[in-house]
Formats: sequence, structure tokens, C-alpha cells
Amino acid sequence: MMQFFRTLLGVKGEKVGRQIVDALVELDPKSASTAQLRVMETDLDKAGKLLANLRVELQRERKEALEARENYNRRLAAAEHLNSLLAGTTDEVKRASLESSLANLLTQLETLESEVLIEEREADEAEALVAEAEQAYREKAKMLTEAKSALTKAERDMERAKIQEEREKERANRAAQVAGLRGEGEGSKLTVAVDAMQRRAQQARTNAEAARMKAQALTDLSSRTSENMGDANIEAALKAVGNSSGAGGASVQERLARLSGKPAALAAPADPAALPWPGKQG
Repeated sequence: MMQFFRTLLGVKGEKVGRQIVDALVELDPKSASTAQLRVMETDLDKAGKLLANLRVELQRERKEALEARENYNRRLAAAEHLNSLLAGTTDEVKRASLESSLANLLTQLETLESEVLIEEREADEAEALVAEAEQAYREKAKMLTEAKSALTKAERDMERAKIQEEREKERANRAAQVAGLRGEGEGSKLTVAVDAMQRRAQQARTNAEAARMKAQALTDLSSRTSENMGDANIEAALKAVGNSSGAGGASVQERLARLSGKPAALAAPADPAALPWPGKQG
């Protein structure tokens, strides 16, 4: 059970680790690229150290193979020399001694032959391994060089893209201003000040218009009378008929009779001298 949980946590941990790495790369791609370059450089350094060690090992294997081959060839030459001596002597004692020595030498040569082949095979394998390591090192070095070049190019592209983005934003902002979609840019303090003064002037004009309307209304109210009640038509009609009320105003006797409900007393005849036309009576 514990092994299961350790394995599960290991899998989950790898997934979470990848998610964290992805988030960090998205947050700061330049730093992530720099970190990746450092990883590649470290990997290249390891490959270089391995290649150096393999080259040292190759030199050792080559030396051992060469020494084994030289030892074999030397003993082979000695065996051939003993064989020539054996062929040139007729002394039985010497022949027996030479034959015994030649037999021992041939036994050594038969043993050395397999050892020489092994040493030479190991040298060939070491040489092939070095060649493979050199190829891997060249590829890693090429990848690192290309990655650095790509990072430099990406940085330049990013800077150019930022500049282009700012230019396009500014162009779009100017186009929007010309189209009347928004006010002047916030970056111009002079424009901001002009806008503020224009708004203040408009407010002053609005206040002045309100004050004028108020003064007009108060003037109209003060000019009203009991007769016209401020009505221009009534005032004009009263001026047209004059101050006369037609049949004349009621006398004091008539007003008193209306109030007391008694018939009004007849008024005394008017003085002929007071009539408007002399010599005529009304």
C-alpha cells in the first residue's frame, strides 16, 4: 500500500512540476529560455568531460593493443628463428632442445593470439565510442549555438513587436480621436488644460442663461396688475376701450340701494351750466 502511495505521489508530483514549469515559462519566457540555455550548457559540459575521458581510454586501449601486437610479432619472429635453427642443425641433442623451446614458444603464441585480438577489438570499440561521443558533442554544441541565436532573434523580434504594438495603438487612438469616438489623449497636459477651460466656459454660459431666465421671470411677475394679471391680451384690450366703462359708473345712491335692497332716490336735475353742451338740457 505504501508503495502505491509513493508511486502515486511521484506521478502527481511530476504532473504538478510540469504545470509549475509551464506557468513560469509563460510568466517570464526570457528567464525560462536563459535557464534552458544553462541546462544545455551544463549538458554540453558533461558531454565534453565524457568525451575527454573516452579519448583517454581510447589512447590506453590503443597502446595496449599495440604492445600486445608487438609482443606477439616479436615472439612469432623468435619462433621463426628457432625453426630456422632447427632446420639447420644435425645435432640430435641440440635439435631436441630447439624443438622443446619452439613448442613452448608456439604455445605462448597461441595464447597471445587471442589476447591480441581482444585488445585490438577493445581498441576498435573504444574508437567507435569516441566517434559516437564526438558526434553527440558536435550536435549538442550546434543545438546550444542555435538556441542562443534563436533566443537573441526572439528577443529582437519581441522588442520590434512591442514597438510595433505601441505604434499601432497610437495610430488607432489618433484615428478614434479624429472619428470623435473619444477625447484627446491623456498624455497631453496642454490638451487636458484646454478641455478643462472649454468645459468651464460652457458652464459659465449655462449659468448666465439660467440667470437671464430668472431675471426675466421675476420682471414679468412684478409687471402684473389687478386688471391684466400679467396677460398681454387683456392689457391690450383694456387699452383699446379706454378708461370708460360704457354707461358710466354707478352712483353712490345706486350702490347704496343695491346694498340696502331699497329703491334708489331720484337724483336732482343737473345744473344747466354744468352740462357739456351750453344751452341744452339733458
